[in-house]
Amino acid sequence: MLTFENAPTQGASSIIEKLTSLPFAKVQHEVSSLDAQPSNESGGILVLVSGRLLVDEEQRPMSYTQAFQLLPDGAGSYYVFNDVFRLIYSAS
Repeated sequence: MLTFENAPTQGASSIIEKLTSLPFAKVQHEVSSLDAQPSNESGGILVLVSGRLLVDEEQRPMSYTQAFQLLPDGAGSYYVFNDVFRLIYSAS
């Protein structure tokens, strides 16, 4: 499941459709902080990221925070089970 700006989307095909429908042509990102810790007994990992995005030709970056949970797939890799992304809008 992906929650982007308070809008939940479930299922791989729906998530791909949501991400490809966003009105951005080019996005650069800068990670400011990244924290990770075990999330359950079966090897899951909870990750929290904060940073800044520069979208298209915009000169002022936008801050964001993202939390996601990785779960083992049984073949030595991980997949994203949950993902929450939020832009942090300036008060000005």
